[in-house]
Amino acid sequence: MKTPMLLLLLSFSQLLLITILPFASADLVDDTCKKTPYADFCASTLRSDPRSSTADTKTLGLIMVDKVDVNAMSTLAKIEDLLGKSPGPGTKQALTSCEESYKIITSAMVPSSKDSLTKGDYKYAVYYMNSAANDATECEAGFGGSKSPLSDSNDYEHKAASVASAIASTLL
Repeated sequence: MKTPMLLLLLSFSQLLLITILPFASADLVDDTCKKTPYADFCASTLRSDPRSSTADTKTLGLIMVDKVDVNAMSTLAKIEDLLGKSPGPGTKQALTSCEESYKIITSAMVPSSKDSLTKGDYKYAVYYMNSAANDATECEAGFGGSKSPLSDSNDYEHKAASVASAIASTLL
């Protein structure tokens, strides 16, 4: 008789956890994103990744660094496509400069940020993601103030890297 009651109690406890856990993590996403410069962008971007529903703050930072990486890889492909269309000299120079920056983001800044977050050395993740955000801004500025063919990608990269940096700084 005690066994069925124990099973009922365990089942109820599991149901309660399944019901409450998503709300607890949603609060963590909201609370974390409120501490970033782009709170709405942060929340929508993190919620688009299923890992965020059970993530701790460090994992939220890693998710955002992953978003920085995916966007940088996509931007590199776009740059290569644009360079293949024989742009004018000014545009070619700006695209080549952006290409160098985005290669550094994917090959050095993202891996170093992930490593820093994983090892708990958060100040370096802050540094590298701030650098990635600045590189995206500089890429855009390299087109002389007019809207570039990379404007949307640069804007996303700047926001995602700024948010990743802010999340890492909350862990300091």
